[in-house]
This record gives sequence, structure tokens and C-alpha cells, in this order.
Amino acid sequence: MSTVTTNSRTSPAPTPRLAAAADGAARPVPFARLVRVELRKQVDTRAGAWLLGVIVAVNVGFILLTLFNAEPQYLTWLELTGASSWGQMLLLPLIGIMAATSEWSQRTALTTFALEPRRTRVNLAKLTSAVGLGVVVMVLALAAGAVFNVVGLVWRDGDGSWAMEWAVLAGMSLSLLILVTQGVAFGLSLLSTPVAIVAYLGLPTVWSVLTMVVSTLRGPAEWLDLNTAVLPLMAGEMTGDAWARLGTSAAVWVLLPLTFGLWRTARRDVA
Repeated sequence: MSTVTTNSRTSPAPTPRLAAAADGAARPVPFARLVRVELRKQVDTRAGAWLLGVIVAVNVGFILLTLFNAEPQYLTWLELTGASSWGQMLLLPLIGIMAATSEWSQRTALTTFALEPRRTRVNLAKLTSAVGLGVVVMVLALAAGAVFNVVGLVWRDGDGSWAMEWAVLAGMSLSLLILVTQGVAFGLSLLSTPVAIVAYLGLPTVWSVLTMVVSTLRGPAEWLDLNTAVLPLMAGEMTGDAWARLGTSAAVWVLLPLTFGLWRTARRDVA
């Protein structure tokens, strides 16, 4: 006579909802989703929207000054694009600072790092989104330069040249990305929005004043002044010596604070 044995202690099969939740908990958050979230934080907050509005206003101001005051032979796509780029060169790094400090200044670090415990991955998403925003703004500056080139050609009988030196375009784009990365690096290092903004805007000025006052600092300043080092890059006039100076200053003002900031945020306690 056959007997049928059953194991009453066997655990019941998980329900589909519990299985899906467990699978979702184990699956890492895609990096592209982190980048989209961080990009939304930069443009969808009151501070970010105001700063982007100020950048647009400054760019429009510079390009109108060029349009009204420049000689007709200088009303070209290249010149007008350069005029429309000053706003983002000056102010877009501040968005990088706010992106880097947002978790700590707005007390959202606990939520963010509970959803994605790998803090360096979150910080790299902040850097990627800030650089991506810089690329988009640069493309918009090119479009604005093209529109006002047509306006200058029609209204002031400008040159209207569409020639674009790719060395200048690449230099302006790379300079913007370096400055945005510097903003993120300062934000991660200091973790305070006002302190990081003051440091980003004030330290180059202090360093320039010191080099003018102390003659012995003028030699090192040629290698350690990032604002001076990017000028040949923006002009498309890079040489081997200029690349060496740019690399040295970028290592001091960008790579060093970025490395320290990633190390610091990875170890800081979250309250």
C-alpha cells in the first residue's frame, strides 16, 4: 500500500508581487536614470530656474551690445556666438555647485543615498548631468549666434560670415566643460552652497591680486591660474606649452578638489 507524504513545513511560494519587489530591490538603479534625476534637480528647482534665466539674460545683453556697437565686419556667426557664450562661462558652473551640494544643503541626502547607497555613483551622475547641461547650453549659444548673425546681416549690413573655426568652437566647449566640472568639484569638496560659490568666485580673484603684489608668484601663476590658462583654449591658439599650463592648472583647481570631494562625500555621516 503506497503512502503519500507531505512536508507541512515547506515555505509557501512567494506571491508575484513580493517576488517583483524583491527583484526590484536587488536590481541596481540604472545610471541613465540617476543622470535624468540629477538633471531634473538642476533645472526644475527655483534656484536652478532663476540661474538659467539670469544666464539667458546676460547672454542676450552681451549679444545685443555686440550687435549695436561692433563694426559691421565683426558681425559674424563666430563673433556673435562668442558674445553669447560669456553668460554660461561665468554662471553655469554655479549650477554645478548647487547640484553637488543639494543633498546636504536641502537635507535630502538620507533619501537619496537610501535609494542609491553608492554615493560615488550618485556624484558621477551629478557631474555627468552638469556637463550634459553645459553641452546643451553651448548648442543653444550656437543657435542664438546664428539667429543674430542673420539679424546683423539684414539690419546693420553686417559681414554675415558663417565661417566657424573648429579650434575656437572646440576650445569654447572644452573651456565650459572644465569650468562646470570645477564647480561640481568645489561643491563636493565644501558641501555648502554659499561657501562653495564664494570660494569659486573669490579664490581666482585673490590669487590674481597676490600675483600682482608678490612678484615671486608671477612665474607659478602662469601654471596655476586656470582662468588665464583657458584663454588660449577659447581663442583656438593652443600650443604644447599652453596645453601643459592648462593641464597643470586643471589638475590643481579641478582634479584635486574633485578627488577630495568624492572621497569626502563617500565617508561623511548622513544625518
